[in-house]
Amino acid sequence: MERYTQVKLLGKGGFAKVYLGIDNVTKEQYAIKVIDISKMKAENYENEIMVFQDISKLSHPNIVKYIASFIDKTKKECNIVMEYCGGKIRSQLV
Repeated sequence: MERYTQVKLLGKGGFAKVYLGIDNVTKEQYAIKVIDISKMKAENYENEIMVFQDISKLSHPNIVKYIASFIDKTKKECNIVMEYCGGKIRSQLV
């Protein structure tokens, strides 16, 4: 994860944490979802990345934009880099 630096924890759930991240090249802010894959089979976490890559093809104001994804096998983490929407109010479909 040399390209991105985790700045602060934004939230967490059962299997993942979301961090505010900075792109070390462009200095832009992103949300980085870090999924613990230590208890998953390889095909399951690779499938997780494929789902996000499919989402990356979607373009809509109410869908967070996918930027990149990678697996850190030493830390046993799947990292998904997404648009950071901090403080923005997004409309919801009812």
